[in-house]
Amino acid sequence: MKNYLVILAGSPRGGEATWNSLYKYVLDHLDADLAICCSDKWNQDISLFDRAKYKWVFPELKNYFDYYNSNYSGTWKNYFETGKETGLYSSGSVHFVFKDMILRNYIDELKKYKYVIYTRFDQRYTDYHPEGQQEKILIPKGEDYFGICDRHALIPSDYSESFLSICEYINQPESLNNVESFNNCETTYMNHLKETGLIEKVIRINRSQFTASLKGEHTNWRVAKYPLYFYKNLMLKYPDEFSNAVNNLIKKKGLLFLIFIEFRLIVNYKYLEIRKKLGKLKKQL
Repeated sequence: MKNYLVILAGSPRGGEATWNSLYKYVLDHLDADLAICCSDKWNQDISLFDRAKYKWVFPELKNYFDYYNSNYSGTWKNYFETGKETGLYSSGSVHFVFKDMILRNYIDELKKYKYVIYTRFDQRYTDYHPEGQQEKILIPKGEDYFGICDRHALIPSDYSESFLSICEYINQPESLNNVESFNNCETTYMNHLKETGLIEKVIRINRSQFTASLKGEHTNWRVAKYPLYFYKNLMLKYPDEFSNAVNNLIKKKGLLFLIFIEFRLIVNYKYLEIRKKLGKLKKQL
């Protein structure tokens, strides 16, 4: 049995510079195999498809709610309507389909590995990925939005069926009982982990990645507004996520050392920190 399988699910965004960080800090470091799960509307003439051992490509769906209509008959529609303004309706409804497709069609492939890293295409890594821990689910700290960040997780493959069963969760009437006044992808993820008992296995690790986007890339939810200077056409979506990842790297490696080997990251980090301080000062005036 090989130790690691990395699954990239969703839309192949972020560009080659972002994916090169995946190769260096995750795939090569952990000697991991790569699986891709996406629709066929995306360009497959990219390095990811050359690197991938598994290519789980399905016909593009004009409306992802058609998938639920074909496969579920419970409370899923009512559930999504509780998050029309939070990204759950527009983005979560898409991402949950990827998990369900993998659960229904490829679960046997996941069980050939000791650990599975379930993540997105657009994660730009800043440091080497930690190794798996027996009976523990590793999720980066931060970006929780009243729940738990759902962008990246390392799980023992024995937990993969429960982890991927989020569509089954939202299709149950009981899921609506867990909905409070604010419901989004992160709160749904947290409640699903609680319902399956996996929440007891979760430990939070220092963040070593941030969400990147090429300028003008399509997105179902948050549009990238912050340019990464000295990186061609590369943007970041969440400044705090970026700052946390780089700050963790500084604590580990030291600022002076990183100035020489990650000068561009440090310049952007310092620029964002200055902007934050000026913003606080402006509010006080």
